[in-house]
Amino acid sequence: MKSIQDLNRLSPEKRKEAIADMRSKCACPSCPTYTECAAERKETTFCFYGKSLDCINREISCKCPKCPVHEEYRFRKKYYCTKGGESTAPKRL
Repeated sequence: MKSIQDLNRLSPEKRKEAIADMRSKCACPSCPTYTECAAERKETTFCFYGKSLDCINREISCKCPKCPVHEEYRFRKKYYCTKGGESTAPKRL
């Protein structure tokens, strides 16, 4: 998978599998900015789905640039949990 557009072209079943794979690689839970609230709500992959609605509101440090998901999709931003996802976010399932 090289781009969000590739992900969006997959069938719903295959897209669901690909996103589950991305979640398994996600570095969010090990990030210093990640909170207990986000963990309880199982919030991850902010680069795909956008910022945390109310669990994360301050930036401590960011692991996004070293995350396997970030690298695989060649994302450029960081602090997705507070600033929102890439502009070409995938379709919600």
